[in-house]
Amino acid sequence: MTPESALIELCSVSKEYPAAPEPLQVLRNVGLSLSPGACAAIVGPSGCGKSTLLNLMGALDTPTSGHVLFRGNDLAGLKPHELARFRNREVGFVFQSHHLLPQCTALENVLVPTLLDNGANGARERAMGLLDRVGLSHRMDARPEALSGGERQRTAFVRALINRPALLLADEPTGSLNEEAARQLADLMIELQREESMAIVVVTHAMAIAERFGRVLELREGRLVPRD
Repeated sequence: MTPESALIELCSVSKEYPAAPEPLQVLRNVGLSLSPGACAAIVGPSGCGKSTLLNLMGALDTPTSGHVLFRGNDLAGLKPHELARFRNREVGFVFQSHHLLPQCTALENVLVPTLLDNGANGARERAMGLLDRVGLSHRMDARPEALSGGERQRTAFVRALINRPALLLADEPTGSLNEEAARQLADLMIELQREESMAIVVVTHAMAIAERFGRVLELREGRLVPRD
């Protein structure tokens, strides 16, 4: 894959954090290239740096060395307001903890990312359509405390899709769900990924979930390698 055809590319990315007696190196010369509309799952034990890797891809953190390129542009060269817009428009985030606003309904939570554009045209209709698509048309007016774990995660997933991102980053999105709910959410993510023509990177500790996304990579001693 050429740089011009890659949606996102990690070039010799390393990340370390200050620690005594020496810095803690979490990622070591990681390379990854993902084309538009592609899927990949990243596995590895807790604490190995999977979440750090997603944060770098989503411009929530910066590498100690190396470069993260999005459509050939180095994210390090973006100004703060450009980074904010990049995260809002180009990337959707789904986390194990849904991070829904407790005072807002499911529909209102989904619409939060559109507020940067003062509520994009057709956003409410798209939100309602997506909630219906994931089986939550009857729960649009419910607040998070009234939703089940699976319903909260589906709401968070729809919120990540509302601005039609090119890239979806999901950090253990099924970790708090039972096996059946986890399978259903993973299948739903893949189905909507195809319909929305977006790329997905999923971090998970569950191989049964990872394998649903086709390409499986393992983070091992700070390096990203194909899963055996």
